[in-house]
Amino acid sequence: KAGNVRLLLPSTFASVRYTFLEALTYLKSAQSASGWKKRQMKKCAYKTLHLIRGWAKNGNVNVVHYLFILEAELAVLDGKNKEAKESFNAAITTSSRNGFLHDRALAHELAGAYFKAQGDDYWGNYHIECSKRCYQEWGCNKKVEQLM
Repeated sequence: KAGNVRLLLPSTFASVRYTFLEALTYLKSAQSASGWKKRQMKKCAYKTLHLIRGWAKNGNVNVVHYLFILEAELAVLDGKNKEAKESFNAAITTSSRNGFLHDRALAHELAGAYFKAQGDDYWGNYHIECSKRCYQEWGCNKKVEQLM
């Protein structure tokens, strides 16, 4: 553990982005873990998710799409498929409306992986293709190559 890195980050954006990525990392780690490790990762994710929920509740519209992405991944972890689909769609819509192209790409990528894991190749491929288009538009060609 690195401690509370947010205290050392000089800008608000960096701190918010770090917090989002921290929660996402905990959730993805919990999805591939079991037993005590899974519970520990989920607990850490909840703590970080609580911060982002607070920021959104206090009117920070720039974190709403983060919240939807994290809620989708939490629903995946808990096996709540309907909630996962709804949250992925909300994350994609919100990031698109607010101009966060890179996060729209990430939401599509995560949704694609989710649908493929569920055995739904149609929606999995659709979201991966959308993700590639977003990454391409953003100028992240290496990520597009990685998704090929």
